[in-house]
Amino acid sequence: MESQTSRWQLKDGNVWQTSRFPFSPEKTQMDDNSRFFPGHSPLARQSADKTFESIRRDAVTSLSGVLAGFWGDIEEQVRLAAIASHENSAIYDDRIAIRLLNQRALELANRYRESLETAFDQWRNPRPRAVIDNKGMSLMSEAQLEVHLSGQQIVELLEHQLMHPLHLMHQRLDSLATALGLPRQAPETNPLRPDVPVTALVKLFNEDDLTPELRRLIFLQLEKRLSKVLDELYTKINTVLEQGFAPRDMPMAPSAPAMAPSAGWTPDGGLAESRGTQQGSFQQGSFQQGNPQQVNYQQGNYPQGGQAGYGQTPNLPWGFGGQAPDGGQSMAGGLLADGSGRPLRYREDVHQQLRAWRQTVLRPGSMMPSAASVSGVRVLAPQELLGIAAMLQGDDPAPYVRALAGDDSRPLSAVIRDQIVSGSRQLGYDPTQTRFSELDEDAIDLVGILLQTLSRSHATLQRSRALYGRLVAPYLKLALSDDSLFDQRAHPGRKLLEALSEACDGNTGDSPQDQQTLTHAELAVERVVEDYRDDKAIFELAASELRDHLDQQKRMREVAEQRAADAVSGRERLQHARRAVDELLGSRLGQRPLTDGIAEFLTGHWRHHLVQTWLREGPSSAQYLSAVAVGESLIQIDADAARAEGARVADKILELQGPLGRCYASCGLDAVAARDSLSKIVTALAFPDQSRALHPVPVEDSAVEVSDAANWGGLRVVGGTDSIDYDLSIAARMRRLRVGQNLRLIEDDGRESAARIAWVSPLTSRFLIVNRRGMRKLVVSPEELAALVAKGRVSLRSSEAPFDEALRDMWQQLSQTRAAVG
Repeated sequence: MESQTSRWQLKDGNVWQTSRFPFSPEKTQMDDNSRFFPGHSPLARQSADKTFESIRRDAVTSLSGVLAGFWGDIEEQVRLAAIASHENSAIYDDRIAIRLLNQRALELANRYRESLETAFDQWRNPRPRAVIDNKGMSLMSEAQLEVHLSGQQIVELLEHQLMHPLHLMHQRLDSLATALGLPRQAPETNPLRPDVPVTALVKLFNEDDLTPELRRLIFLQLEKRLSKVLDELYTKINTVLEQGFAPRDMPMAPSAPAMAPSAGWTPDGGLAESRGTQQGSFQQGSFQQGNPQQVNYQQGNYPQGGQAGYGQTPNLPWGFGGQAPDGGQSMAGGLLADGSGRPLRYREDVHQQLRAWRQTVLRPGSMMPSAASVSGVRVLAPQELLGIAAMLQGDDPAPYVRALAGDDSRPLSAVIRDQIVSGSRQLGYDPTQTRFSELDEDAIDLVGILLQTLSRSHATLQRSRALYGRLVAPYLKLALSDDSLFDQRAHPGRKLLEALSEACDGNTGDSPQDQQTLTHAELAVERVVEDYRDDKAIFELAASELRDHLDQQKRMREVAEQRAADAVSGRERLQHARRAVDELLGSRLGQRPLTDGIAEFLTGHWRHHLVQTWLREGPSSAQYLSAVAVGESLIQIDADAARAEGARVADKILELQGPLGRCYASCGLDAVAARDSLSKIVTALAFPDQSRALHPVPVEDSAVEVSDAANWGGLRVVGGTDSIDYDLSIAARMRRLRVGQNLRLIEDDGRESAARIAWVSPLTSRFLIVNRRGMRKLVVSPEELAALVAKGRVSLRSSEAPFDEALRDMWQQLSQTRAAVG
């Protein structure tokens, strides 16, 4: 009988270990079942095998159920869309494509299930990296690329939404792998990660299977179904693994040295193009080693890649952290490990951070004993605290508004506690004999810090701050009953805060449109305050109503931005065309002396014709080159006339009648005016002894354009030159800004207003900066913007979603407090 122990063989010049057991470096010295291999008894191995097969069976069954009725539901959506649409051709293509997919439903389901099974096989039987990575590379078509990008967006969304249970499950699967005798594996091999079912579905489609609309419907349906299935599946599997597979001890990550604050300009939140990898920022569920502070642009620490908008966002669940990129412990875990070096779990992490924050901010010098440890003091039950919060929901929010406005020096969390104590007295509780549980303390602090952070960064008016103040009690109730508010991107409460912050951000109420937006925000808040009891769907409804108005305003803003960009672009192209034509005209006029009649035509009608053709057709077009040839031919004809070559001159004039007619038409001349101009040309060429001279390019009278930077920002030229004083390094960084970058403009009276870059000139690299309504505010060059930044009139704002930005700021506050306590 062949031995069960490992043996070695030489294959393709490489040494490979062969065994009836999976490849593992740990097995090179002894058999897994050896009594000298710790923790690997036959009974433990048998129990682990049974657990793995149970997890595999449940996961494959649940994920395979995603395709149950999947194609039929989409076919019904396409049918309903066909009834309401008049685009018969596109709808016909959609219906044919989904019908073909529905006919292959059984085949697709089998292939989908096989991909899921393969992921578990690869985890259970890991191979050396040389074997795994031996894959060829090929180019993708545009249709295939669109499908892959759609799948990647869903994976990122699900990983963000399910980060906490996914991270916990990976740790427990790591412990299960230990019991199975497997090597430690990276999270990318986890067969339960969202990437597995999404990739399995992507692989089902050929290049021509999906129309653009059908692709959109399929991935929307997939996101909807997977979000629910994975949430339930992760909860179930974590419960199963919790019984006997505690996470392994992980090595402590070395704490990073604190970065000294920059003496120069430090933008808040990064560039619009920089939602990808960042130094010292969050990325795909992991916190990169470094100080969790804002990126220091003054020292050149620029993020790479990414796009504007909400593509990459900081993933901050309850734990405000994840796994470090080197496979070690997260920064949060490193700061919050207990004395044995064992990393704490997410909820414990946040509890420790908040405990340190309360000790430093709310009760300086106090060791803050837990409520349960105080003798004779009763902990308020959750329902009792919810009852107090429900009573506060209808009370005057003035105390919260004062805290948000800074009129009350205490943190909002302290004001919330005072209001709860006051409410408890009204309900007959003795505050000296009752305390909050530590979980309730955490919920109060998280709500307080979150709303105070959002108000400070997005509410510029007292009217806006009052909206956040009115939401304190409803969000306290929500956090006490549903802690997923801080963990799930699609949470209704989060959607409302996103919409409210967008409505209030930089809204000074100066225009009727801004006033209307604030009114809609007040109506949304009023609905929540009046109607919220225990159904969080009220938040969804209020957010939807406010979002509808914001989307309408966004469409109007986009139209205004496009008009402003077209106006600036048209003026720039006209100026650029005139400079190019004048340069060409100057070179031609300087070649030889010309008669006054020919020079007048060249500097008048021909010049105008060249500018128009440049603008309409472009400088490289055949039409533009043909227009240039007209002027050059006339210059040559004038030279022939000077040599008294009358026949040659007459023939060329006849050849130019058509091109000259097009030139006159471009200039808007009627037939009479065109004949008069042509007569002047013929007269000038009829006499060989006509006086000729060199003619300069006449300067057109045009209004001098006043720089927006000088007009609004007060910039002045220096040293009697035409340049302004700016920092070269900052100007170089300004050139990296892209469309969508959020800005803050500091007006002359000190008020801040919201602005954004709506357009970047391809000719001059100037930025079109617009206000909230999409109206032109500034058109500045990167150098002028650098000078305004140095002068303090412009600052860059984060392009993150408001909730993500607030969570990042919360993390910084808690981390700094924890570091101070440490």
